[in-house]
Amino acid sequence: MERQLQKTITKCLKNDRQAQFDLYQLSFEHLMRTCRRYKRNREDVVYLVNDGFLKILLNLETYDNSRDFFAWASTIMVRTAIDDYRKNKTYTEETDLKDSDADLEFASLKKGHEQIIEQLTAEEIQDMIFNLPENERLVFNLYESEGYQHREIAEKLNVTERTTKRYLKAAKLKLKKMIEAHSDLKKVI
Repeated sequence: MERQLQKTITKCLKNDRQAQFDLYQLSFEHLMRTCRRYKRNREDVVYLVNDGFLKILLNLETYDNSRDFFAWASTIMVRTAIDDYRKNKTYTEETDLKDSDADLEFASLKKGHEQIIEQLTAEEIQDMIFNLPENERLVFNLYESEGYQHREIAEKLNVTERTTKRYLKAAKLKLKKMIEAHSDLKKVI
């Protein structure tokens, strides 16, 4: 597979349309998985994949073939999701002066939550994440899934680090409530 991928990339660099289609086919599922973290409905996910794939093709000459292609492509997809968010949203920064920055870092789980989380399916977890407001979901995914630091997220979204910390804390608190509600629902059933 790796050898086939490298041959396809080499052909893409020569503007071979069939190779570009083949690369799209080879990477489509991986790119869809990455973009599903940022958009709920399939049409929006496919739009992001297509937009991101065009960026992949346009920047393919910068790809270092000693690196994993799919990791490189995922980075472009995440940036495409961020660009899409910036393009479609206006930012509002809320500041609550009674919160210190240290308070914004953590939202701890109660005992037993780890067990509940382990019992949740991937689809249930994804649904909970998609029930978050878009700005909180984006920051949560960038921080928890992609491993970006608050400084990096703030730069990408043109907000302050404090704002990204607030969004992350709000997302975690809402997820915590959803987990508790899910636990209470399981007890009733």
